[in-house]
Amino acid sequence: MATRKYTGFDKQGTKCTPGLKALVDITLFLNAGKTKNLGTFVVRDMKGKPGKPSVHSTGRAADIGWSDRAAIEEIMKWLVANNETLDVEYVADYFPQPGGRAWRCDRDAWKDYKKGLIQGAPNGKWIHIEIGNRLAQDKAGMEAAINKALGA
Repeated sequence: MATRKYTGFDKQGTKCTPGLKALVDITLFLNAGKTKNLGTFVVRDMKGKPGKPSVHSTGRAADIGWSDRAAIEEIMKWLVANNETLDVEYVADYFPQPGGRAWRCDRDAWKDYKKGLIQGAPNGKWIHIEIGNRLAQDKAGMEAAINKALGA
């Protein structure tokens, strides 16, 4: 798989984008009772990084809580395996020792973090997902991408 440019924070949003909402909704639906939406759009800085806006401020980021580690592992595998189709750019996993880990589209690989680098890790029971601008405003496009990624 080829690497893609990582967008990160690019512009202030006003709400959760329709594409992200569709992705979050299907994630929760397919894993009923095992996952929970912990939040999408909020204007704030990155945790522990004053002055650096969070991608949550763009409306393209979501935090998904989990009660079943095996279920969230499958979700992360699915997101990464279908990252180009779903326009997923970043997945952070706050649980693993010593300091969590993250997958990013510009390296197309997981990276383990040192303790203290990302707030809430290790042992955090949530993941953070970011999508790019290609599908952010396109609910129908994201729904079609989801169907393709699910093999429907």
